[in-house]
Amino acid sequence: MRHMRLTVVMTLLLTVMTGLQAQEQTEDLDAKYGTQLLKPGEKAPDFQLRDTNGKLFDLQKILNKGYVLIDFWASWCGDCRKDMPAMQKLSEQYWADGLQCVGVSFDTDSAKWKHAVGNVYRLIGIQVSELKPWKESQVSKDYHVSWLPTMYLLNPDGTVNMATVSVGKLTERLASLKASGLFDPYKITVPKYKGGVPALQKFLMTNLKYPRACQKAGMQARVMVGFSVDTDGSISDVNIDSYEDKGSIVPRVNSLTKDERDKIAAQCRQLFEREAMRIVSIMPAWTPGMQGQEKVRVKYHLPISFKF
Repeated sequence: MRHMRLTVVMTLLLTVMTGLQAQEQTEDLDAKYGTQLLKPGEKAPDFQLRDTNGKLFDLQKILNKGYVLIDFWASWCGDCRKDMPAMQKLSEQYWADGLQCVGVSFDTDSAKWKHAVGNVYRLIGIQVSELKPWKESQVSKDYHVSWLPTMYLLNPDGTVNMATVSVGKLTERLASLKASGLFDPYKITVPKYKGGVPALQKFLMTNLKYPRACQKAGMQARVMVGFSVDTDGSISDVNIDSYEDKGSIVPRVNSLTKDERDKIAAQCRQLFEREAMRIVSIMPAWTPGMQGQEKVRVKYHLPISFKF
């Protein structure tokens, strides 16, 4: 077998969104579905909801730190799925400007909601839900939601900047705020691995272990690991964002039946994900991110490739 090498690439989600254009609507959906939404200048109702880990999230605790985007959606909503790629790109583009994103789901099935959050709706931010039907949800009533998706952009003081059912209009408003310099006081300086990317590469290359069973089978994969850099630089909330099976380079494995190959692939996925989470969990402390003069907690995403 050829010499094994592990390729580890660091990617900061400081993606510059290009080519995102607001799609022309044949009708003004706000005029049809958004007439009852809260108006600019009104105080946004507070809410406390559980996130995907069961932790209680309080809207009030993130105010005064930047603009807040609240997206009301559901995994069963076709229009939500259509807008998800654009919403994800917006969260990536503006997170370093201090934009805090909150996804409020009207799913009632916890497993389906968490699956959508982990595999489809990858908003950079917090995801919460009452796990109640849309029309029975108190937060839906408080925000006068009559169409999904519905997006609210809140000013740092907790008042409504805009409410819309159009991702195109939201895109235009965010671009306008940035062009006007209104994001500037809330910009985030990203955390840094001590010694920079070369030092991080060296740490990962030295400590990452190729699972023996997967090495023998010639299996390859790419694991995207999410984690938070806390205000003290420590690593927390390590999780698997996505997994991509790259297959095997061993002819013997490729000649097996589909069921046999699937069994090997499933075993290696478990081993690869476990190793990727382990290596991220033992990383030494980083230099924390800053927002103005305040240290802030920042979410990172790190792709780790197991490759021969």
